[in-house]
Amino acid sequence: MNRRIPEEVRNGHGVMVSILENRSMRLNAALTFWKKNDFLQLIAYLLRTDDDSVFVDLFPFITKCILEDEKVKQTKITLGACLELLPVLDRLLHKKYEDYVVVSLDFIRTMIKRWYMELRDMKNKNHSHALNSSLSLSPVYTKLLSMSEQIDHLSLKKGNIGSKAKVVQELLSQLK
Repeated sequence: MNRRIPEEVRNGHGVMVSILENRSMRLNAALTFWKKNDFLQLIAYLLRTDDDSVFVDLFPFITKCILEDEKVKQTKITLGACLELLPVLDRLLHKKYEDYVVVSLDFIRTMIKRWYMELRDMKNKNHSHALNSSLSLSPVYTKLLSMSEQIDHLSLKKGNIGSKAKVVQELLSQLK
């Protein structure tokens, strides 16, 4: 899928073409890990690239994977992997682009719903059940709660961002 962009398109748009070609290259590399079902390597690769646009492109697929894991009681995407992604999600919540914020809110909502019982047990100090789940549980819980202020701010917005933020805000309030 390595197509050359025609010269007439390139003229005057060199910077944008370069950005899009770089993004395409990164997405193709990520696709390699995805096809191998090597989600830990995929996440490690994404973190190395540190490219928000690539994260935004791939987070819906990772979110879907978490949902599918829950349905079939498998774990392709672990809580530990989610912990690695939380700083990126937090960063995306502060972006001015609606797509970035919405993708982040969707991922956070899915993550909370997937591990709701374990996260709730952290609130109730029922650590015996929580500790059996994952060593990442406590830092995930802490990081999610630290994101509450930004999510509260987003819930005041109108439209898609506001409505999605309100759902996440409600889930977080149940964990406090």
